[in-house]
Amino acid sequence: MSEKNRRSAGSAMRGKGGYIALAMCAVIAGAVTWVMTSAPGKNTTDNPAEETPPVVRADPDPVAPVIQPEEVEILPTPIETEPEIVPEPEDLVPQVISPLDGTTMTVFSMTELIYDETMADWRTHNGVDIQAGEGDAVKTASGGVVRAVVNDELMGTTVLIEHSGGYTTQYSSLQTNPPVSVDQAVSAGDIIGYVGSTATAETTMGPHLHFSVSRDGESIDPSEYIG
Repeated sequence: MSEKNRRSAGSAMRGKGGYIALAMCAVIAGAVTWVMTSAPGKNTTDNPAEETPPVVRADPDPVAPVIQPEEVEILPTPIETEPEIVPEPEDLVPQVISPLDGTTMTVFSMTELIYDETMADWRTHNGVDIQAGEGDAVKTASGGVVRAVVNDELMGTTVLIEHSGGYTTQYSSLQTNPPVSVDQAVSAGDIIGYVGSTATAETTMGPHLHFSVSRDGESIDPSEYIG
């Protein structure tokens, strides 16, 4: 065979080989397509698979952002104490009242002599004489204890009461049988007798109360005690 014929034959063979290769590729591609479309679990073109949307899971218990509190100075809790009770001024001294409302006839006088019409002489006077109606109630000037209930020869029916602070009060010219007894405790304002005319040294005055006060055994002006 001539050189020209060999070249022609080779070209023909190469041309046939190219066709064969293309045919083989087509066969393989078809087989792959068939396998993919016919395999179990795969959707065919008759039932195209619907696109499944992505699943978004909501957090059932979202964690809130933590806010740091501002620093607060913690002070110690104060201890509650009972309020101190401050006594009122009137609670610091005994309650003292006037034993009888009436007209003062004779004043206290231990430095100057006073003329006594009943006795017709000049003498000192250790208390005050208060004129009032017969039977008017006489009250104790302050709380204390009855120390004596007597019928004095000059001052008549007399009640003597001892108080705190060394004070003693005397109520004379009372009606007989006063409603108190020795060692009886009395409070300011309690009735301890009634106005009478039993003081023989002061009979010219009529019904009245002779009221006197002493402190530690010494006579003082009743106005200093009554205030």
